[in-house]
Amino acid sequence: MENSTKSKEGLDTLAFYNIAFVVSNIEESMKWYSNILGFKLLTKQSIPAPEGKIEMAFMEGAGMKIEMIENSNNQSIELIRKDATTDAAPTVIGSKALVFYVEDLGVTTNELEQKGVKFLWKERYLAEDSLYCTMILDIDDNRINIFQKNTVI
Repeated sequence: MENSTKSKEGLDTLAFYNIAFVVSNIEESMKWYSNILGFKLLTKQSIPAPEGKIEMAFMEGAGMKIEMIENSNNQSIELIRKDATTDAAPTVIGSKALVFYVEDLGVTTNELEQKGVKFLWKERYLAEDSLYCTMILDIDDNRINIFQKNTVI
């Protein structure tokens, strides 16, 4: 009898690992993600680069890992920063948001207000009676969208 269970190889083993993004100050970003969203530091390391150095921090929370990168030669793409502070959908190719969901968006939004978080908008439906969310900005104006669980598609 032929063994019907094959070991997985190649793309059959593909799995989500983390999301990575660039920050302007890794120490301040680590504090923000820890204090505001409750992420825990897994590891932080420096990597030599041809011109300067790269700092990387891996944090875990909300069932996921994030990787923050600070390059001593960071450059801000002004169009993305301007877009991140307006009440509009992302229009710049490569512009992203971290996306989470919670059981009760009202309670979560109130907790974020108490922590002094910067909001792009609070408790808004993006599609009629679904996609109920609050959009916040981290200290580098990276978007973080938080949906109420029973309204996501």
